[in-house]
Amino acid sequence: MLIAQKRIPVREIVLYGFLPNFLKRLVYRLKGYRLGKGVRIGFGSVLCGKKVQIGDYTTTGFFTIVRGKEITIGSHVSIGSTTFIDTPFVEIGDGSKINEQVYIGGLQFPESRFVLGRNCQIMQMTFINPAKSVIIGDDTGVGGHCLIFGHTSWLSRFEGYPIDFSPVEIGKSVSLAWGVFVLPGTKIGDGTTIGANSLVARTVPARCLAVGFPARVVSKYPEFPKEVAQEEKVDMLKHIVDEMLGNFGKWGLRTTGAGPDYEIIASGKGFFSSKERVWRLRVEYERKSEEELMGYGNGCDVFLSLWEIPKRIRSHLNARKVMWIDIERKEQPLFWNDLGEEIALYLKRYGVRLYRVEG
Repeated sequence: MLIAQKRIPVREIVLYGFLPNFLKRLVYRLKGYRLGKGVRIGFGSVLCGKKVQIGDYTTTGFFTIVRGKEITIGSHVSIGSTTFIDTPFVEIGDGSKINEQVYIGGLQFPESRFVLGRNCQIMQMTFINPAKSVIIGDDTGVGGHCLIFGHTSWLSRFEGYPIDFSPVEIGKSVSLAWGVFVLPGTKIGDGTTIGANSLVARTVPARCLAVGFPARVVSKYPEFPKEVAQEEKVDMLKHIVDEMLGNFGKWGLRTTGAGPDYEIIASGKGFFSSKERVWRLRVEYERKSEEELMGYGNGCDVFLSLWEIPKRIRSHLNARKVMWIDIERKEQPLFWNDLGEEIALYLKRYGVRLYRVEG
């Protein structure tokens, strides 16, 4: 064969895969890879590329392979165990997560490209073939057992069968339910949901619901997604906070307070005695002026706001190392604490995925 196409990078796995994380990072830096702080590369996992850049606090599970000519992975990215990414150009945005046993590769061209935006998630057992390119926008979710193909080719074109190599474009804030099959040349607009086990073979407009085999639009804006009134949003957040605090109690934490101020108490054991860690949470359900919000940085660990937090208030909270969560803009600061991370994780259940921003 004139063009070598290795399935498994056995040499790299033997040389680097079983090294402890700190030695593996050292070797990769000596190879010219740019790795941020807090990067963790799992047991048996390897990175293979000519130009590799990995952001802060990004992790891979065990026996995960990422291979390409140019690999750019953002900060706070998580790639699950036994996932295989093998494409010449790979780009994964900040905060995205690829679950276990995902395969991204297959038949490809030298310019084949896989781009995953910020705050996305790809569930387990999904197969993606970026023969030309697959581009997935920010805040998009791809369910498990999905198939996204950039090519259709098997039977001979000289015998009249269709052959297609086309890019796939999936917009921002798109939801692909489990078992969706996306064919080459597909374009899916921003904010669209594709129902489970659907076949998508054409352009689907933005902000609609499409289901079926092949998928067709069954509902669109303003029926889908529907407008939510301010009062409804307040009730939603109150329900989520009550449910979350109730579950905290079932997970061994104690909570006090009836809102908008709460205390979450975690018990632990030291060498000679038990100790407690008290976390203070402030939840703001109503819109308030900057002057009213200015006092919330004192004695508070997490400030959760349903509405946009003004820049001046963010700076005030940042200076006091109060982790804030802005639901309206779906943002949080670059720093974090244990309670804030638990709340951010809980909000994901309700489709609120937070972007990490500087200010």
